[in-house]
Parts: sequence; structure tokens; C-alpha cells
Amino acid sequence: MAKKVPFNLGKQTFFPSWESPSKAPLEAASTCPSVYGKGAYPGYAGDLLVDSITGASFNAHGDNGRKYLLLALYDPSTLSCSTLV
Repeated sequence: MAKKVPFNLGKQTFFPSWESPSKAPLEAASTCPSVYGKGAYPGYAGDLLVDSITGASFNAHGDNGRKYLLLALYDPSTLSCSTLV
């Protein structure tokens, strides 16, 4: 088995998710890859809102009418990925 080698990004060192040491903490969004809406599974981002003008998918509203597509975050209280939509 190959030795796990972290990437060194200046002050921060991280392991790719497929090589993460078992005791290394994960980021809240890194535990929910490719999950953007409810019902997501590999190859399907989940149920999302659709902009009527551009047809682009989004799940968050910002200032000045801007729309964003944000990853789901891990919710430790439910032990699952939590989405905005």
C-alpha cells in the first residue's frame, strides 16, 4: 500500500479525501462532495432552483438578486449533509 502523502499549501497541509488519515478533521463541506440539493446522489446534484432567465441551477440567494450554487454542509446534529434547498 502506498504511503499517504499530504499536499502542502503554505501554512495548511491537507490530505485528499481519498487519502485522509482516519483521525484528521474534515471540512464541513468536504464531507458532502457533489451534494447541492435534497435527494442528491452520484451523478445528480439534487433538487435545485432554476433561474427563469438563464436556465442556470442555484440554491442560494445573495445581495442584489445574485444567485449561487453552494455545496451542502455536514450537520453534526443530524449526522447528515444539510442543504439550503
